[in-house]
Amino acid sequence: MKIYIDEKIPHSEHFFHSFNLETEKFSDSSFEIEKLDEPCVVVVRSTYKTHKRNVPECVKYLCSVSAGEDHIDKQSLDRKNIKYGFSTGANAIAVQEYFYSCLSKLILENKYDPRKDKILIIGAGNIGAGIKNVLDHFNIKSDTYDPFKGSCLDSLNNLSAYKLITLHVPYTETGDHPTKYLVDASFLSKLSKGTVIINTSRGGVVSEEDFLHSKDLFLISDVFEGEPNLSSKFCEKNYYFTPHIAGHSQFSRYAMTRMAFHNVADYLNIDVIEPESILVNKEEYQTKETINDFKNFLFPVSLILKTYNFTKDVFEPSSFKKIRDDYNDRVGFSQVNIKDCNDPQIKKSLEILGFKVI
Repeated sequence: MKIYIDEKIPHSEHFFHSFNLETEKFSDSSFEIEKLDEPCVVVVRSTYKTHKRNVPECVKYLCSVSAGEDHIDKQSLDRKNIKYGFSTGANAIAVQEYFYSCLSKLILENKYDPRKDKILIIGAGNIGAGIKNVLDHFNIKSDTYDPFKGSCLDSLNNLSAYKLITLHVPYTETGDHPTKYLVDASFLSKLSKGTVIINTSRGGVVSEEDFLHSKDLFLISDVFEGEPNLSSKFCEKNYYFTPHIAGHSQFSRYAMTRMAFHNVADYLNIDVIEPESILVNKEEYQTKETINDFKNFLFPVSLILKTYNFTKDVFEPSSFKKIRDDYNDRVGFSQVNIKDCNDPQIKKSLEILGFKVI
């Protein structure tokens, strides 16, 4: 069985060489899956869409190194009995860390007051529930809304109560609660002046056209309609925008490839020994600044932004694909070892955020 694998998947050689199978790398921009004619496994990223492609039945297993699933035409694969898998949940920690970076920046820029303002988390899955648990620990007021899971709210009728809204939903067009254009003109009209929306879910959950006509609102976008061809006009309307990398810390990308490795091994029924981690950790020391941040903001904003400042990933829209393809320098919180932390409450708080306190 041959394995075809996207050349931009990080750590692929580290994991997949242990199968002792022939592998061939490809570029997602030129890969023609329709022309494959031998039994094989194909490993792709979320940038490779199978809709309108005639995936041949010689593809026995299609593995996507992604948490999202909307780029794969699952119905077509089901009809052909082609198995498929995803790295579901493997990037959840990184997306949460992206949110904490946004929150820290908004606090410092006086766009959000952690002592009085309230956060709405739309989507209470792995990411949303994780954020809710962390905010509860820091006594930062928040609610969740998710029609498919237990959540604080059963409707979105009182959106004006929230200064910050963060979206963590899949992109869906059908069903009782479709998320396509969830944030539309009607949704936006219910928000209070100065409300900030963070979209790390999928392009199309926010109506870019409707947001272009909004006033006195702030949007932080990591995802866009029509990727990789972005609307410069929409990007300019954003408060900040980043190239679909919210889930792309070194830790999460490693975890996503690791999950894909195990998915393929399970499909092939191969017993494998997972190779040792090659991730590099860094050291930081607790400072008075961290202590003061807890007193002033309830949250270690300086440490978080020192570890990962999302604003440094703001980019030129025309460079979206290249920047996203080559993105792999961001350190995850779990890669940071905090030293000289003697306060047990601060230690617990930092560990809840994912830092290692030694």
